[in-house]
Amino acid sequence: MTQSMSRVSCCIDNGPMEGWQGIIKEMRVVLHPQVNSYDELNDSICKTIDYYINEDPQKRFNGLTAGEMCKEAMKGNIKSYPIAPNHRIERYWQEINEKKVKEAKKILS
Repeated sequence: MTQSMSRVSCCIDNGPMEGWQGIIKEMRVVLHPQVNSYDELNDSICKTIDYYINEDPQKRFNGLTAGEMCKEAMKGNIKSYPIAPNHRIERYWQEINEKKVKEAKKILS
């Protein structure tokens, strides 16, 4: 569990998913700190995901849980809940673009 989720936000193409995994990992440690076997780990992950969906109000959803937001969407009450920008990823792409410009200037010189 620790090893498979230790790279939170390091993978550009999987950033949002790895970020979510990091949230679940941290919540699991707080909610279920005493895990001594694979079965207990599996059970604690399932309970943590259930907690995240059904009991954890989220600022992004204006205080609704993910489950409540999903139920509203299923009723046709679809609202926009944009994901906050990831400044690490934005800086990464900015640096890539700056390198491209620098290389283009070298070629044109």
